[in-house]
Amino acid sequence: MASNEINFLEEIADSYEINKNSVIFKYIERKTRASEKGSKARRSLGNLYALYVLAQDYINDNFEGSSFTELMQRMKTMPFGSKLQNHPLDNRLNDEVKRQYKVSDNMLPVQPANLGDGRKARRISVDLLVEYNMNPNSSASFIVDAIDSYITIIDNNQTAYLNQIEAANTDSQIAELIAEAFQYNSDARLFEIISFGLLYLHFAKTTVSFSINGRNFSEQLTLYRTGRTNANDGGIDFVLKPLGNFFQVTETLDFKKYFLDFDKVNRFPMSFVIKTDLTQQQVRDKIKQDSLQIYSTEQVKVYLNLFDEIYTLNELRAILEQVKDSHDSIYKLKEIVVQCFKLEYGLLDY
Repeated sequence: MASNEINFLEEIADSYEINKNSVIFKYIERKTRASEKGSKARRSLGNLYALYVLAQDYINDNFEGSSFTELMQRMKTMPFGSKLQNHPLDNRLNDEVKRQYKVSDNMLPVQPANLGDGRKARRISVDLLVEYNMNPNSSASFIVDAIDSYITIIDNNQTAYLNQIEAANTDSQIAELIAEAFQYNSDARLFEIISFGLLYLHFAKTTVSFSINGRNFSEQLTLYRTGRTNANDGGIDFVLKPLGNFFQVTETLDFKKYFLDFDKVNRFPMSFVIKTDLTQQQVRDKIKQDSLQIYSTEQVKVYLNLFDEIYTLNELRAILEQVKDSHDSIYKLKEIVVQCFKLEYGLLDY
């Protein structure tokens, strides 16, 4: 197992004599960037796990491939894999490789196979494994070893933060660890989790009254996460009940991302939590200015009217300052973060 260094993949590649210009090396290098300390890349395991189980078959001399069901079962037993869907084996892995490297169909990792009696299967592309005259067994072993090493690294990284936040026993220690999410190079998942915890406590202080068919109700505002960071949630990260407000968390100021999120929910209004030091008004001005380079004034107006609230690092820091004033609140924040962290990384799946 290689150490947690930026060059861990190169060390493994050298041991298997893998050409660093090969599609296999370049693809795995790109997909394992989240292992680097301070990396902003998000973990993306589905495609890697699909590649992993296919390579396993080759190493085990199963050159005919395995059924879709068997491959999926093996993927789901891997660390953090219990919630994986079937997309990587269906088309997502092949689509990504083809889009990124413009390779021919015979070089796509997932190849169709037939087990006889009409039973369809999938196997790894041998042409992919022998690119640049590489040894196919060495290539398959490199895939398995590299992904195993990557999983160990990210497991250690996430466990380190979880151990720190769980061990924090003073208000100041908790607040200091929470504030790490505001750093430019902090993990995207951590920022989403911390944002949720802070906004949850922020909204919980407000009670709304409303009437339905003559019946009066009073209810505390409650924020809910819709799922994990990479879940198929239609572009919604949080929902605020009983108002039904949608929230999306992001680190980009690219207006195309915001407009796409609106389109995903049929242009339903939405609030955004943005990792930026700009003010709310500066964010709106930038989105307007950039989008007018492509869209008409009327089109831009339609999208800008869909923004409910914008929360930047300025608002999140202000909320944290308020939370720090209450011992009960800061410990509630710690509790929320720990629980969300365990759910996000699949530590409650076992």
